[in-house]
Amino acid sequence: MRRMVDGLFNRLRFNQKLFLSYLTVIIIPILMLGLYAFRQSEEMLRIQATQSIEKNLTAISQSLNGTLEQYDHTIRSVVYNKTFQRIVANDYIDLVNLSRDLNEYLTPYFNMMMTLNSDIKQVTFYTQSDVPEYGLSVQSHERVKDKSWYHKTIVGSGNQWSMNESGDLFVAGPFPRFFSDSDTNVLFMEIISDGLFKNITSLAKGYDVVIADRNGTLLYANSDAAASRAAEFTKVKDRPDSVIDASGERLYTVAKTIAQTGWTIRCFVPAKQMSLNADSILNATLIVIGSCIAFLLIIISIFSRTMIRRIYKLNALMRRVENGELSLQVQSASRDEIGELTNRFGNMIVRLNALVKEAYTNKIVQKEAELKALQSQINPHFLYNTLSFINWEAVKSEQHKISHVVTALSRFYRTSLNKGDNIIPVRDELDNIKSYLDIMLMMSDYDFDVYYDIDEEVYGYRMLNLILQPIAENAVKHGINQKKGGRGWLKISAKRMSQVIVFTVEDNGPGMDEETIRRLLLQQSSGYGLKNVNERLKLFFGADSGIGIESNPGRGTAMSVTIPPYNNAIKK
Repeated sequence: MRRMVDGLFNRLRFNQKLFLSYLTVIIIPILMLGLYAFRQSEEMLRIQATQSIEKNLTAISQSLNGTLEQYDHTIRSVVYNKTFQRIVANDYIDLVNLSRDLNEYLTPYFNMMMTLNSDIKQVTFYTQSDVPEYGLSVQSHERVKDKSWYHKTIVGSGNQWSMNESGDLFVAGPFPRFFSDSDTNVLFMEIISDGLFKNITSLAKGYDVVIADRNGTLLYANSDAAASRAAEFTKVKDRPDSVIDASGERLYTVAKTIAQTGWTIRCFVPAKQMSLNADSILNATLIVIGSCIAFLLIIISIFSRTMIRRIYKLNALMRRVENGELSLQVQSASRDEIGELTNRFGNMIVRLNALVKEAYTNKIVQKEAELKALQSQINPHFLYNTLSFINWEAVKSEQHKISHVVTALSRFYRTSLNKGDNIIPVRDELDNIKSYLDIMLMMSDYDFDVYYDIDEEVYGYRMLNLILQPIAENAVKHGINQKKGGRGWLKISAKRMSQVIVFTVEDNGPGMDEETIRRLLLQQSSGYGLKNVNERLKLFFGADSGIGIESNPGRGTAMSVTIPPYNNAIKK
C-alpha cells in the first residue's frame, strides 16, 4: 500500500505535489485551531457555570452560617445566665429553692426557647453535679456519657453538631468551666433538620445539593436525585472541585466547607447542563473552518504556480555552479523559504571559497600557538635556573637570608605556574600562600606573626590555583600594614564543613566598613584582585561558591573562600 502511494505521488508534477503539501499543512492547523477554539469555548461555558454554582454555594454557606450562629448564640445565652449557673453549681441551702428555680425558671425558659424557635425540638442539660434530674430539662450525664458526641463536646473547644438516629440534628455545647467539676456539664439542643436547611431549597434551584459532615455522613439533600448521589460524596469529599462518573452520567461537582462545623456543601451538576450552548458554538466553528478551507484552496493554487517558477530558476543556477562557475554570485531579495534557500546556496559558495583561506590562516595560528607554548615551557625553566643560581651563590657567600628569600620565591613561582595547571591540589595552594607570606615576613623584618590552622582532611581535595594569594596580599597591604599600634598577626585556616570547604584569612588590622567591602568585591580597579578571584570561583564552582568578608572598623577583617569538595584533576 505504501509503495502504491509513493509511486502515485512520484508521478505527480512538482506543482501538484506542492499544492497537496500546502493543502495538507494548512488544513491540519485550521482543524486543530477550530477544535481548540471549540474546546476553549466549551471550557469557558463550564467555568461560567461553575462560577454561578460557586456563587450560589457561597450564598447557601452564608445563610447556613447565619443560622448556625443563631443556635450558638442561643446556647451561650443559656450557659452564661447567672440563674442557670447557680442551678448548675447547686448553690442552694435546701432543695425547696432549687426546685423552685427548676420549676419556675429553667423549664419555662427552655419552653420559651422552643416556642420562639419552632425548629428547636428539645433542650436538655446533662450534668455530673448533685442537681437532681428534672424531666427532660435536667438529666444526669450518666445517660449519655458513652455517646461519642458527648465525649467530643467535653474534650473539645466549641459546640459539636451531629445527627441522631431519627435524622434530626442536634448541637451540644460545653458549659463554661467555672467550677472544678463542671467540665462534664453539657447543654443539648435537638433541632428539626428541615427547619435548619429550609433556606437552602430556594437558593439551590436547578442543582442537586447535599451536605455532609466531616465523616461523609449525609445531613441534607435537596432532592431524591441528590440523595441518590450521596454514595458519590465519599469519592470526592476531600476535593473542592471534581469530575465524577455516576451511573454512566458525567457530573461536575463544586464544594464549599463551613469552617464552623466542618460540614461540606457539595453541588452536583450534569456535564451536559454546563455546556448547553456548546452545539451552537460547534456549528459556527464548522462553518468558519469550511469557509477558510475553500478560500485557501484558491490562494494555494495561485501561489503554487508562482513558487514553481522560482524553483526552476534556482535549479538553473545550481547547474551553472555544477559546471564549475564557483565565482557565481547568487542572491535573492525574497525572504520566504525559496529565497532563503537561494541565499543559503549563495552563502555556501562564498563559504567554500572562505574555507580555503581559513584553512591556510589556521595553519599559521597553529604554528604561532605552538611557539607560544614552547616559550611558556622555556621561560619557567629559565626563571627556576636563575633563582637556583642566585641561591647557590648566596649559600657560597653565606648570605642565608638571601638564600631563604630566593628559596621561598622559587617555591612560590613553582606552585603559581604549576606547569600551566589551573586546578591544583589544596596542599600546593597552601604551600603557595606559605611561600608568599615567608617572603613578606622577611621583607617586613618579621614585624607580624602568621598562624596556620589546617584540617588534614582538606589536603585530599583540589581547587583553582592562585585563589588565596591575592586574599593574603590584600590582608597584608590593607590590614597589617595599616595597623597603628600593637603587633599584627595573620591567621590562615582551612576547614571541611558539611558539604563545603572554607578557607579563611583573618587579620587584626584596622578593619573596614560596608562600603569598602562592597568596592573590594565589585570594582575591578580598586578590588586588589578580589573581584577576579570571586568571578573565577563562581564561574568554575557555581553561584554558591565565592568570597565572603566579615569586618568592622577597628576589629580586623576575616576573608573566607567557600568551595565544594572537589577531586577531579582538570587542566585549563
